[in-house]
Amino acid sequence: MKTIRIELSSDVDMEEFIKVIGFASESISDYKTENNLVMIDVEDNANEDHISTAVKNLAEKYVSARRIEKNIYQNRKEIERYYKEFGSIYYFDEGMASLSGVSLFLYRYFENIFESKLKEIAGQMECNIVTKLFPVLLPVSCYKKTGYLKRSPQYAIFCCSAIENLDLLHNINDLDENEYKEIIDHPSYALSPSACFHVYEEFKNKILNKNTIVTFTQSVFRNEGRFNFTEFGRMRDYHVREIVFIGDEDFVTFSRERMLDITKSFIQEIDLDAKIQIASDPFILPEMQKFKKIQTIDKSKYELQISYEKGKYISAASFNLHGNAFSHPFAFSVKDKKTVSGCIGYGLERLVFAFLSQYGENHENWPKSIKQAYILENGGTEQSGL
Repeated sequence: MKTIRIELSSDVDMEEFIKVIGFASESISDYKTENNLVMIDVEDNANEDHISTAVKNLAEKYVSARRIEKNIYQNRKEIERYYKEFGSIYYFDEGMASLSGVSLFLYRYFENIFESKLKEIAGQMECNIVTKLFPVLLPVSCYKKTGYLKRSPQYAIFCCSAIENLDLLHNINDLDENEYKEIIDHPSYALSPSACFHVYEEFKNKILNKNTIVTFTQSVFRNEGRFNFTEFGRMRDYHVREIVFIGDEDFVTFSRERMLDITKSFIQEIDLDAKIQIASDPFILPEMQKFKKIQTIDKSKYELQISYEKGKYISAASFNLHGNAFSHPFAFSVKDKKTVSGCIGYGLERLVFAFLSQYGENHENWPKSIKQAYILENGGTEQSGL
């Protein structure tokens, strides 16, 4: 084992860069940082020049967007103690968790509260509101059409069936994990990295009679990188309460702004230490970097970030304007309108984790509205993690 020391520019957003450092090379086994110095552990036979170049090229992609990101809202709260351990959450593996007891209650609470608040704005506009239930698997053909594989390929997780050959499958149980690739077929499906993609596939080539809001809870899957799953709230398999707006630009923009206002009010109501920032997607390919700057300048993406430790935040929701990025390739539209789309996604597990980090599992310490909802559902009894 040897260590490569790489000095990066002081303009690099190190917090964001280290989340993707593993994608620079599979030869990287571990890393440490000290200010803008990165120390990378690699095998003795690794090509140092190749890895150094790859790391520097990747780091350059995390310079420009940071300079123009800023808060548009902040609810400050002095927190004496952050909670770290939760008996109602069980971790199966890195990035995989189950919820029970108070955590499951909070999951359902957050899932339902944003749907009910959505109806507040839907009643102010002439539009359809549709509730959906989508499958987990996403056809690869749809995945490619979204353009996501061009923008953020690092998140991709594909699904492969075993090949239909009994001679080869006969000894499948005896195979080593490294041998599975010999008996799996080419992937026709993927696990969707974004909750809204199934909407566009279902609405493909359709003409809607009026502006439309689609809402649902969807399973989402992302390969966040092998060094990231020990980070608080970082999941490879999680759920999103999704809201998709389809219609003319005024309708989509207004809808997002109203849900932003409602979210701000909710954060104040339950007094979370949180902020909303102008943000950009994690583009890592060189040809896609221009979109980071476009997103931040156009304010097409906002993120709700909640603190889970002093000075550290977790992104728990995003508020996005798409323009015609999906309405054009999928050819859906609203009758007599120039059609665009937008979406809002609330990461349910992340909301639960972040809330518990600030308030803990004892419901007596919770904000009044959530405490009352818990008492109403459980009669005020403590719920174990089982």
